[in-house]
Amino acid sequence: MKQLRLLAATVLLSVSFGVFAKPTHGSNKSSVKDLNQQALLVELTGKDLSKENDITLYAEMVSAYQNDDEIAFKSRLQSLLTRFPQSSYADNALFLAGRIAVDHNNFAEAIKYFAQVEKEYPRSNKVVAAKFAKAMTYKKMNLPEFALRALKEVRAKYPGSPESFRADAELKMIK
Repeated sequence: MKQLRLLAATVLLSVSFGVFAKPTHGSNKSSVKDLNQQALLVELTGKDLSKENDITLYAEMVSAYQNDDEIAFKSRLQSLLTRFPQSSYADNALFLAGRIAVDHNNFAEAIKYFAQVEKEYPRSNKVVAAKFAKAMTYKKMNLPEFALRALKEVRAKYPGSPESFRADAELKMIK
């Protein structure tokens, strides 16, 4: 039942979340509909997501990650990226999204999230971790040529980082 409520909340968030991000300027009929949708979200989730900040959303994402609750995690991720795209937690959230995708053997989605960290947050402290995680995901997908390329890039671009030492060890094992 809890999973069903979270799924319904996720669907409602994806369909009508833009309603909560900015005030509506329209007829009275549409504002009643918006209020009904917001009330339904509050009833389903127990929280008014329009009043949460990025810190709270990220904390809930970490909790959902630790509990392996993919539905709750993705709904919080979508909320965070939609409402707070410039949040200092956005890169960490995308990295965790990649990790949870790997944990659920959804490798293509994981690669997408790791690449998104690299592309959208090039100065982030998670870039090297995302590149290394992408290499390990390629290795799990049995794509050694892509894994080798990514590991060599980690070693060349980020010498001295913990990931570069791990990349060296992985390169020795692959050869």
